[in-house]
Amino acid sequence: MAGALAGRTVVVTRGAGGDDALSARLRQLGAEVLEFPAIALAPAEDFGPLDEALRGLARFDWVAFASGNAVEQAVARLDALGLTRGLLADRRLACVGPATGARLEALARAPDLMPSEATGAALAASLAPHVRGKAVLVPRAAEGRPELIDGLRAAGAEVVAPVSYRTVLAAPGSLAALGALLAAGRVDAVTFASPSAVQGVVAGLGSEASRLDGVLLGAIGPTTAEALRAAGFTAGVVPDIHTAEALADALAVRLG
Repeated sequence: MAGALAGRTVVVTRGAGGDDALSARLRQLGAEVLEFPAIALAPAEDFGPLDEALRGLARFDWVAFASGNAVEQAVARLDALGLTRGLLADRRLACVGPATGARLEALARAPDLMPSEATGAALAASLAPHVRGKAVLVPRAAEGRPELIDGLRAAGAEVVAPVSYRTVLAAPGSLAALGALLAAGRVDAVTFASPSAVQGVVAGLGSEASRLDGVLLGAIGPTTAEALRAAGFTAGVVPDIHTAEALADALAVRLG
Protein backbone atom coordinates (compact mmCIF):
# COMPACT_ATOMS: atom_id res chain seq x y z
CA MET A 1 0.00 0.00 0.00
CA ALA A 2 3.05 2.27 -0.11
CA GLY A 3 2.16 5.58 -1.70
CA ALA A 4 -1.57 4.88 -1.65
CA LEU A 5 -2.26 8.27 -0.07
CA ALA A 6 0.23 10.27 -2.13
CA GLY A 7 -1.22 13.68 -2.92
CA ARG A 8 -3.82 13.39 -0.16
CA THR A 9 -4.03 15.64 2.90
CA VAL A 10 -5.25 14.03 6.10
CA VAL A 11 -5.93 15.82 9.37
CA VAL A 12 -5.09 14.08 12.65
CA THR A 13 -7.05 15.57 15.52
CA ARG A 14 -5.04 14.29 18.44
CA GLY A 15 -1.77 16.14 18.83
CA ALA A 16 0.52 13.38 20.00
CA GLY A 17 3.38 14.63 17.87
CA GLY A 18 5.49 12.90 15.24
CA ASP A 19 5.61 9.58 17.10
CA ASP A 20 1.84 9.21 16.98
CA ALA A 21 1.02 5.84 15.37
CA LEU A 22 -1.75 7.26 13.20
CA SER A 23 0.36 10.12 11.86
CA ALA A 24 3.31 7.81 11.29
CA ARG A 25 1.29 5.26 9.33
CA LEU A 26 -0.41 7.96 7.24
CA ARG A 27 3.00 9.37 6.31
CA GLN A 28 4.22 5.87 5.38
CA LEU A 29 1.29 5.70 2.98
CA GLY A 30 2.34 8.98 1.39
CA ALA A 31 -0.19 11.38 2.92
CA GLU A 32 0.51 14.95 3.92
CA VAL A 33 -0.43 14.90 7.61
CA LEU A 34 -1.71 18.00 9.37
CA GLU A 35 -1.95 17.72 13.15
CA PHE A 36 -4.59 19.83 14.87
CA PRO A 37 -4.75 19.02 18.60
CA ALA A 38 -8.42 18.99 19.55
CA ILE A 39 -7.86 17.65 23.05
CA ALA A 40 -5.19 17.77 25.72
CA LEU A 41 -4.65 15.75 28.86
CA ALA A 42 -4.70 17.37 32.27
CA PRO A 43 -4.00 15.88 35.71
CA ALA A 44 -6.84 14.68 37.88
CA GLU A 45 -8.04 17.47 40.14
CA ASP A 46 -7.53 15.15 43.12
CA PHE A 47 -5.18 12.16 42.96
CA GLY A 48 -6.21 11.02 46.46
CA PRO A 49 -8.69 8.28 45.41
CA LEU A 50 -6.34 6.92 42.73
CA ASP A 51 -3.36 6.93 45.08
CA GLU A 52 -5.37 5.12 47.75
CA ALA A 53 -6.40 2.45 45.25
CA LEU A 54 -2.85 1.99 43.99
CA ARG A 55 -1.48 1.65 47.51
CA GLY A 56 -4.07 -1.08 48.04
CA LEU A 57 -3.61 -2.87 44.71
CA ALA A 58 -3.26 -6.24 46.44
CA ARG A 59 -6.98 -6.28 47.25
CA PHE A 60 -8.04 -6.03 43.59
CA ASP A 61 -8.59 -9.15 41.52
CA TRP A 62 -8.60 -7.25 38.21
CA VAL A 63 -7.43 -3.91 36.87
CA ALA A 64 -9.25 -2.81 33.71
CA PHE A 65 -8.13 -0.06 31.35
CA ALA A 66 -10.32 1.67 28.75
CA SER A 67 -7.51 3.73 27.19
CA GLY A 68 -3.77 3.97 26.82
CA ASN A 69 -3.92 7.27 28.68
CA ALA A 70 -5.41 5.51 31.70
CA VAL A 71 -2.53 3.01 31.63
CA GLU A 72 0.08 5.76 31.41
CA GLN A 73 -1.43 7.85 34.19
CA ALA A 74 -1.83 4.89 36.55
CA VAL A 75 1.78 3.85 36.02
CA ALA A 76 2.94 7.44 36.44
CA ARG A 77 1.20 7.59 39.81
CA LEU A 78 2.79 4.29 40.87
CA ASP A 79 6.17 5.79 40.04
CA ALA A 80 5.36 9.05 41.83
CA LEU A 81 4.33 7.14 44.95
CA GLY A 82 7.53 5.09 44.91
CA LEU A 83 5.58 1.88 44.31
CA THR A 84 6.89 -0.90 42.08
CA ARG A 85 5.14 -1.56 38.78
CA GLY A 86 5.25 -5.22 39.80
CA LEU A 87 2.25 -4.50 42.03
CA LEU A 88 0.25 -3.86 38.87
CA ALA A 89 1.78 -6.75 36.96
CA ASP A 90 0.73 -9.12 39.77
CA ARG A 91 -2.96 -8.33 39.21
CA ARG A 92 -5.06 -9.79 36.40
CA LEU A 93 -5.13 -7.13 33.71
CA ALA A 94 -7.74 -6.31 31.07
CA CYS A 95 -7.74 -3.68 28.36
CA VAL A 96 -10.19 -2.39 25.79
CA GLY A 97 -8.19 -2.96 22.62
CA PRO A 98 -4.81 -3.46 20.90
CA ALA A 99 -3.50 0.10 21.32
CA THR A 100 -4.25 0.06 25.04
CA GLY A 101 -2.81 -3.43 25.28
CA ALA A 102 0.42 -2.27 23.66
CA ARG A 103 0.83 0.53 26.23
CA LEU A 104 0.08 -1.91 29.05
CA GLU A 105 2.64 -4.41 27.78
CA ALA A 106 5.26 -1.67 27.36
CA LEU A 107 4.78 -0.29 30.87
CA ALA A 108 3.85 -3.39 32.91
CA ARG A 109 3.03 -6.60 31.05
CA ALA A 110 0.68 -7.98 28.42
CA PRO A 111 -3.02 -8.07 29.36
CA ASP A 112 -4.79 -11.26 30.41
CA LEU A 113 -7.99 -10.29 28.62
CA MET A 114 -8.90 -8.15 25.63
CA PRO A 115 -12.27 -8.23 23.82
CA SER A 116 -12.56 -8.73 20.07
CA GLU A 117 -14.33 -5.37 19.76
CA ALA A 118 -12.57 -2.34 21.25
CA THR A 119 -15.41 -0.81 23.26
CA GLY A 120 -16.08 -0.41 26.96
CA ALA A 121 -19.28 -2.43 26.67
CA ALA A 122 -17.41 -5.30 24.99
CA LEU A 123 -14.72 -5.24 27.67
CA ALA A 124 -17.36 -5.39 30.41
CA ALA A 125 -19.07 -8.32 28.66
CA SER A 126 -15.78 -10.20 28.34
CA LEU A 127 -14.99 -9.65 32.00
CA ALA A 128 -18.49 -10.49 33.23
CA PRO A 129 -17.91 -14.25 33.69
CA HIS A 130 -14.83 -13.57 35.82
CA VAL A 131 -15.75 -10.73 38.16
CA ARG A 132 -18.84 -11.62 40.20
CA GLY A 133 -17.94 -10.93 43.81
CA LYS A 134 -14.50 -9.69 42.74
CA ALA A 135 -12.90 -6.28 43.21
CA VAL A 136 -12.04 -4.47 39.98
CA LEU A 137 -10.00 -1.27 39.71
CA VAL A 138 -10.84 0.94 36.71
CA PRO A 139 -8.61 4.03 36.48
CA ARG A 140 -10.60 6.39 34.25
CA ALA A 141 -10.90 9.77 32.62
CA ALA A 142 -13.01 12.29 34.50
CA GLU A 143 -15.40 12.46 31.55
CA GLY A 144 -15.10 8.80 30.55
CA ARG A 145 -18.05 6.87 29.15
CA PRO A 146 -20.03 4.73 31.64
CA GLU A 147 -20.43 1.43 29.74
CA LEU A 148 -17.44 -0.36 31.27
CA ILE A 149 -18.17 0.60 34.87
CA ASP A 150 -21.92 0.02 34.56
CA GLY A 151 -21.39 -3.33 32.87
CA LEU A 152 -18.98 -4.54 35.54
CA ARG A 153 -21.34 -3.55 38.34
CA ALA A 154 -24.22 -5.27 36.57
CA ALA A 155 -22.05 -8.41 36.46
CA GLY A 156 -21.70 -8.31 40.25
CA ALA A 157 -18.24 -6.79 40.56
CA GLU A 158 -17.14 -4.38 43.26
CA VAL A 159 -15.87 -1.54 41.08
CA VAL A 160 -13.51 1.20 42.25
CA ALA A 161 -13.15 3.82 39.50
CA PRO A 162 -10.91 6.73 40.53
CA VAL A 163 -10.18 9.55 38.12
CA SER A 164 -6.65 9.29 36.73
CA TYR A 165 -6.74 12.20 34.26
CA ARG A 166 -8.97 14.78 32.59
CA THR A 167 -9.47 15.54 28.91
CA VAL A 168 -9.52 19.24 28.08
CA LEU A 169 -11.34 20.14 24.86
CA ALA A 170 -10.26 22.75 22.36
CA ALA A 171 -11.78 26.16 22.97
CA PRO A 172 -14.41 27.44 20.49
CA GLY A 173 -12.67 29.08 17.56
CA SER A 174 -9.26 27.59 18.39
CA LEU A 175 -9.16 25.55 15.18
CA ALA A 176 -9.74 28.50 12.86
CA ALA A 177 -6.83 27.43 10.66
CA LEU A 178 -8.45 24.03 10.14
CA GLY A 179 -11.72 25.74 9.28
CA ALA A 180 -9.93 27.80 6.64
CA LEU A 181 -8.35 24.70 5.11
CA LEU A 182 -11.71 22.96 4.97
CA ALA A 183 -13.29 26.01 3.36
CA ALA A 184 -10.55 26.09 0.74
CA GLY A 185 -11.03 22.40 -0.10
CA ARG A 186 -7.48 21.54 0.91
CA VAL A 187 -8.35 18.60 3.18
CA ASP A 188 -9.28 15.12 1.95
CA ALA A 189 -10.01 13.47 5.30
CA VAL A 190 -10.23 14.21 9.01
CA THR A 191 -9.51 11.42 11.49
CA PHE A 192 -10.85 10.92 15.00
CA ALA A 193 -9.38 8.51 17.56
CA SER A 194 -11.82 9.13 20.43
CA PRO A 195 -15.20 10.66 21.22
CA SER A 196 -13.33 13.44 23.02
CA ALA A 197 -11.54 14.32 19.79
CA VAL A 198 -14.92 14.64 18.07
CA GLN A 199 -16.15 16.96 20.79
CA GLY A 200 -12.92 18.96 20.70
CA VAL A 201 -13.00 19.48 16.94
CA VAL A 202 -16.66 20.52 16.95
CA ALA A 203 -15.99 22.94 19.81
CA GLY A 204 -12.78 24.24 18.27
CA LEU A 205 -14.34 24.84 14.85
CA GLY A 206 -17.38 26.56 16.31
CA SER A 207 -19.64 27.85 13.53
CA GLU A 208 -17.28 26.34 10.93
CA ALA A 209 -17.96 22.77 12.12
CA SER A 210 -20.51 22.23 9.34
CA ARG A 211 -17.61 22.20 6.87
CA LEU A 212 -16.77 18.69 8.09
CA ASP A 213 -19.65 17.51 5.92
CA GLY A 214 -17.49 18.20 2.86
CA VAL A 215 -14.67 15.75 3.65
CA LEU A 216 -14.22 12.07 4.45
CA LEU A 217 -14.38 11.45 8.20
CA GLY A 218 -12.54 8.49 9.70
CA ALA A 219 -13.34 7.05 13.14
CA ILE A 220 -11.09 4.56 14.89
CA GLY A 221 -14.02 2.51 16.17
CA PRO A 222 -17.78 2.34 16.71
CA THR A 223 -17.82 4.46 19.86
CA THR A 224 -16.08 7.30 18.05
CA ALA A 225 -18.33 6.82 15.02
CA GLU A 226 -21.34 7.13 17.31
CA ALA A 227 -19.92 10.38 18.73
CA LEU A 228 -19.72 11.73 15.19
CA ARG A 229 -23.31 10.68 14.53
CA ALA A 230 -24.45 12.37 17.75
CA ALA A 231 -22.72 15.56 16.59
CA GLY A 232 -24.57 15.42 13.25
CA PHE A 233 -21.87 13.86 11.07
CA THR A 234 -21.23 10.47 9.46
CA ALA A 235 -18.06 8.41 9.69
CA GLY A 236 -17.22 7.33 6.16
CA VAL A 237 -14.46 5.01 7.34
CA VAL A 238 -14.46 2.77 10.44
CA PRO A 239 -11.85 -0.04 10.36
CA ASP A 240 -12.77 -3.57 11.40
CA ILE A 241 -9.75 -3.60 13.73
CA HIS A 242 -9.82 -0.56 15.97
CA THR A 243 -6.22 0.60 15.84
CA ALA A 244 -4.52 3.71 14.49
CA GLU A 245 -2.70 1.73 11.81
CA ALA A 246 -5.92 0.05 10.67
CA LEU A 247 -7.65 3.42 10.42
CA ALA A 248 -4.85 4.74 8.21
CA ASP A 249 -4.99 1.64 6.00
CA ALA A 250 -8.78 1.91 5.69
CA LEU A 251 -8.42 5.52 4.58
CA ALA A 252 -5.87 4.41 1.97
CA VAL A 253 -8.34 1.88 0.56
CA ARG A 254 -11.07 4.48 0.40
CA LEU A 255 -8.98 7.34 -1.01
CA GLY A 256 -6.32 5.45 -2.95
